[in-house]
Amino acid sequence: MAKRFLISALLVVLVIVGIIVGSSLIFTNRFEVLQEEQAEAEAQLSSTTADPDSWSASVSPEEDTVPSASDVVAAPTPQVSAAPAASTDEAALRAKGMLSSMTLQEKICQMLFVTPEALTGYSTVTQTGTTTMNAYSKWPVGGIVYFSQNLRSTDQTTQMIATLQSYAQETTGRGLFIGVDEEGGSVARAADSLGTTAFDDMADYGAAGDTQAVYDIGATQAAELTALGFNVNFSPVADVLTNSSNTVVAQRSFGSDPQLVSDMVTQVVKGLTDGGMLCAPKHFPGHGSTGGDTHNGFTSSERTLDELEACDLLPFQAAIDAGAPMIMVGHMTMVNIDEDNPASLSGTIVTGILRDQLNYDGIIITDAMNMGAIANEFTNAEAAVKAVSAGCDMLLCVSNISSVVSAITDAVENGTITESSIDESVTRILAAKIRYGIITG
Repeated sequence: MAKRFLISALLVVLVIVGIIVGSSLIFTNRFEVLQEEQAEAEAQLSSTTADPDSWSASVSPEEDTVPSASDVVAAPTPQVSAAPAASTDEAALRAKGMLSSMTLQEKICQMLFVTPEALTGYSTVTQTGTTTMNAYSKWPVGGIVYFSQNLRSTDQTTQMIATLQSYAQETTGRGLFIGVDEEGGSVARAADSLGTTAFDDMADYGAAGDTQAVYDIGATQAAELTALGFNVNFSPVADVLTNSSNTVVAQRSFGSDPQLVSDMVTQVVKGLTDGGMLCAPKHFPGHGSTGGDTHNGFTSSERTLDELEACDLLPFQAAIDAGAPMIMVGHMTMVNIDEDNPASLSGTIVTGILRDQLNYDGIIITDAMNMGAIANEFTNAEAAVKAVSAGCDMLLCVSNISSVVSAITDAVENGTITESSIDESVTRILAAKIRYGIITG
């Protein structure tokens, strides 16, 4: 009897201990689950603050209005280098490493420098929201160019650029070229819209012959524009004004003396690049001899190669010698050099003269592909394939990204364009972004 009592008591004790241990385990597991849930909640809260995709559900219409302070979370201010961040060799090596992991579509997108409207499909873009970021995720273009319609205030512009730049860096590891036309005089998007320093027409500075003054223009523009988040200025005008009836660059050119223009262009390039800003002297091989305006339609020049070498090419050679990281090719047709193609679509001019004869190894970018001289004669797709085939690295202001990417992809697949030439262009683009601190990490 006593033995049975002891066994029963022992069983009761074991049951009680089992209950205690089981409860302890259940409590411990539940505590761990709660800890994990709390950690996930904190991570989600942090993500909601930092991830742009989560902020703009309440912003409507997303792109067409200027955001209030409550509409968006402040993006980090982009860090702009005061000077190129890496040597040319270093940057090229890193660029090739990045290139190796990119798809063909990503490489082609890197060659596009587009308006935010072309990227999003909106008529006017004044902020970076979900639509812009989703569009960039689909088409990770190499650059965005903003015009006066996009610039409403200093805070709005800085926020718009910083948000997109941060998103691009975080999602692709490839920061964006952010461009603007800020020559001074009549072409000054930031000065007109945001109140940055205004300058007289470049013709006035050319007439004065003051090279220090134009260096200061470049330096001032670099300081003010990079503070807003821009890193590319489509300037200076390097055209020599040789046609008295020319109106398109008449006051934008430094003058009719090629040596004077060369000296002035050199100093603007130095002022901009010393301030950490890329520039794109334009409009190669020279728009000053034309009588028409390529914004409107076909425009031609009868300059021979000898005449170009003695005059029009000199400021571009000076810009190259000064370290210009980009050169913009114009859309005028040089009938005595290539009568069948605008300069921007001419392999004879882009590769034969600029790349080979002038030994230029920087980025060659077209003038805006939506201008009349191109848009009236070619589809977006046709012009894009011709420009890349001619040797251009970047296409400015294409209107239909999808058709251009498809057309260039098809051209690579059918052998019209080699993928190795695409690789060379994208290496130049990435290397420049690395040198100027646009690609970080």
